[in-house]
Amino acid sequence: MSDTHNYPAEVERDEDGRYVIAFPDFGWGATDGATWDEALAEARDLLRELIAATMREGEDLPDPSRAAGQQTVVAPPVS
Repeated sequence: MSDTHNYPAEVERDEDGRYVIAFPDFGWGATDGATWDEALAEARDLLRELIAATMREGEDLPDPSRAAGQQTVVAPPVS
């Protein structure tokens, strides 16, 4: 699979210990999960929605930036 739509995600732990994930290339939207696996699954769903919403609005998708520091790269689910 091409990495064209794989985006870096910022991951932080909140005060309750949940993993909070956001995609800085889009500038909006965040999700979370109690475990890393749950947060990653939610992040994939969020990324799919960010891509779909951007396309619905007729806007160009942002070019994925390179992951830096503690960022992780997330691939949207194939649908």
